[in-house]
Amino acid sequence: MKTYMTPEEHARLHRRRARQALGLLVAVLVLVGAVTVVRAGVRTVAKLFDDTQQRQEYEDELEGLVLFDPVPFDGIENIDDLTLREAAVWGCVYSIQETQGSFDNYNTDPDTEQLLLPSVDVDAYLAKLVGPSFKMNHKTFEMEDMTVEFDETTQCYKIPVTGSVGSYSATVTKLFKKDGLLHVTVGYIPTQSTDDSILNTLSDTPTKYMDYLFRRQNGSWYLTGLTDSETKPESTAAAASEPAPMAESEVQDAILAAAGDSTDSAVSSEEAAPAASADSTPAESAPAADSTAAESTAAPGEAASASTAA
Repeated sequence: MKTYMTPEEHARLHRRRARQALGLLVAVLVLVGAVTVVRAGVRTVAKLFDDTQQRQEYEDELEGLVLFDPVPFDGIENIDDLTLREAAVWGCVYSIQETQGSFDNYNTDPDTEQLLLPSVDVDAYLAKLVGPSFKMNHKTFEMEDMTVEFDETTQCYKIPVTGSVGSYSATVTKLFKKDGLLHVTVGYIPTQSTDDSILNTLSDTPTKYMDYLFRRQNGSWYLTGLTDSETKPESTAAAASEPAPMAESEVQDAILAAAGDSTDSAVSSEEAAPAASADSTPAESAPAADSTAAESTAAPGEAASASTAA
């Protein structure tokens, strides 16, 4: 039996299907919107805790100092003068190379073809690192294997043509605040062998760590000190977990103690031997006496038997 639908029923059916399709579309859009909002929230939170950009900025600022491995200091005024000059000049050179990629915008000495580095650029580099209030007196200074000349006329440093300088490159591994100071933990990656003869093979493993201390002034963080870091290289941490070898004096003491124990044991054995002999002598003589007495007792009996038989 066929069922016939009136035009009104057909219209209601179409409207119901249209509402269902619209509801499904709205549900899909709501789901897509919720996923988008969640992903955006996750990215926002990740950015709040991601300090990659900050670590890279401090790495660039500290490259000049790390090159020359400064000793710990408290207060920028207490840093070694030569180390500060080396760090300021070469740190500025490396900063230009990193940011601009070349020195095409800088002049060179017509006679020596040395790069002419203006002192104002060095001052700008130092101002960003230690603060605008710090001023350095520009002058010529001697390094281990070269001289960096300062031209008073042009107010420029003449940078010698060289392959590389310094012993370490920097890698910032951690940023944290303690006692009102920002600690920037820097890993020192060697760039030369211990005998300075050849370059090491490329390695990203630091051989030591130092904490550079920054203090906040006028909304910015400026270098104020350097101290040993609690972070230790992997080789040092592994060595610390192994038992420490005995010192030579401790080894000799152990040998003497062992020899003394052996001597005492030998003496005790020798003293125990006579005592054991003394204890065994009466025991051996007692059976002998018993046998002698038995023989003497038996002798008269045998004699009596012999006389009776006769």
